[in-house]
Amino acid sequence: MNKSTNLRSLCAQLIERVVDKGESLNTALPAAQKKLSDKDSALVQEICFGVLRTLPQLEALIGKLMERPLTGKQRVLHYLIMVGLYQLEYTRVPAHAALAETVAGAEVLKRTSLKGLLNGVLRQYQRQREDLLASIQDGPQRYLHPG
Repeated sequence: MNKSTNLRSLCAQLIERVVDKGESLNTALPAAQKKLSDKDSALVQEICFGVLRTLPQLEALIGKLMERPLTGKQRVLHYLIMVGLYQLEYTRVPAHAALAETVAGAEVLKRTSLKGLLNGVLRQYQRQREDLLASIQDGPQRYLHPG
């Protein structure tokens, strides 16, 4: 992996292709993994499948953390936030690493001006985690079902 490769931005782009463009992750993922080490390939696979598996819950959390969703050309950052939330909640990636790498992903995606937004949303999640998770437990996302 070269220095310009950011695994979190790669995951966000793959998830965008699946959710917004209707591609299959089983089709999109292998081509992306060819350029990665085994360790990085496994992390990308875990994050992508994990985000898609927990998508209803992550969408609900973002709805609580942000006033307006990111749309248009900024939509990939919506998925980058999901990648960060998934890592904080479901992986053993240390929180500081998950935050730093996710925010650095905005730079790779040429959205440097939104790094502060990503950092703020993810840190707000860390501070309010218990309350946020409790607030979404009444809906269908409790069972990770789209409803």
